[in-house]
Amino acid sequence: MRPLIEPWSRRDFMAGLGSLGLSGIVTGAVGAPAARSSTEASLKPLRDTSGPNWSAIQEQFTLIQDITYLNNGSLGPCPRYVIDETVGAWNRLEQNPVELGYGSLLSEADQTREKVAKFLGCSMEEIALTRNTTEGMNAIAQGLNLREGQRVLTTDHEHPGGSVCWEYYQKRRGISIDRVNLPVPPASADDIVRLFEQKLTQQTRVISVSHITYSTGLRLPIRKLADLAEAAGALLVVDGAQGPGWLEVDLDEMGCAAYVTSAHKWLLAPKGSGILYIRSSFRDQIEPLLLQHGYRVYTASTGTRNIPGIIGLGAAVDFLSEVGKAQIEERTLALRELLCQGLRRHPRVTIASPDDADLRSPLVTVSLPDGVPGAQLGRALREKHGVVVRVVSHGALNGIRISTHFYNTAADVEKVVGALAEELG
Repeated sequence: MRPLIEPWSRRDFMAGLGSLGLSGIVTGAVGAPAARSSTEASLKPLRDTSGPNWSAIQEQFTLIQDITYLNNGSLGPCPRYVIDETVGAWNRLEQNPVELGYGSLLSEADQTREKVAKFLGCSMEEIALTRNTTEGMNAIAQGLNLREGQRVLTTDHEHPGGSVCWEYYQKRRGISIDRVNLPVPPASADDIVRLFEQKLTQQTRVISVSHITYSTGLRLPIRKLADLAEAAGALLVVDGAQGPGWLEVDLDEMGCAAYVTSAHKWLLAPKGSGILYIRSSFRDQIEPLLLQHGYRVYTASTGTRNIPGIIGLGAAVDFLSEVGKAQIEERTLALRELLCQGLRRHPRVTIASPDDADLRSPLVTVSLPDGVPGAQLGRALREKHGVVVRVVSHGALNGIRISTHFYNTAADVEKVVGALAEELG
């Protein structure tokens, strides 16, 4: 039997109050929401007739004056514009939480999916918003419903956030995990593909890789691996935490089945914001609980969301689009090359990151001499020189990772090179 009273969603409840003239019971006597800041006025100074205005762009960042921040690969700083838009949305939300949180602000948050899709080269219907890469990878693994005997092929340089999901199902479902041992650095993209070919089996259901490895900044040949996966009847799943924001990403062209990223790294979005992409042709094979009721920001399977943070993600995409994706990639790689030139002059360090144009990224890992603990050097760089980097301890690799973004300068690069020279003697 059907129930006498059908259950209502929150939207149904609000609509019902309005039809009875009772919306004031919920909305109260709060005045109109504060006006939004003008996007055009806020973003206009970022460019001039010759292109990006790098001085104006650098002024957008609120990093304290006594540090040189070279750890964007861990967390990126939000520009002032993103902070203002996020806080502005939060202020508006708290003026009338229910009416705005399930009304106009929720609609604004959903528009972020459209902005992200345009930025990453795919359809809005293929984009969902998460909190980070780990949540996205967990959702993909859960949605694949792997069974005992099926295999996942990955690498020995995956971040825990991209591998714990497979380890979970290895323990509870009996799936198997195979790993490609990536050379440091590899010779070429084709050599990488050959290593994967050698590890494939008839039971391989998933190939799971980082777009750019967190350990050495190696950029894997995703298009070639997608073709390999398709030929083997497997799905390519990509941990893209270190890609979008500095690298021009075209998901339609890349060919992977799924791609996830943390927006609070290179996209410079609020902390705790992420992106999940599932190619439309693979929707019947990847069905996470998170997306049971669709890809919109708020559904019965997601529950209440961080609306201001999601709007802030949309603002971050606006900011990067205004600067220009091609210009960001060009400047970021130019800073990387300047850094490597300086590091090559130092006899006591070895660059563990690839130099091949197809494999490089702005994450540069320096392998340290024997007897020099990475943690100790990282602490000295911060405390004595005000330089913030990431310590890398991965297998036999003992080093520090330097990651520059477009807001950094040549002076920042010179400072870290000089600090390393002083500390390593």
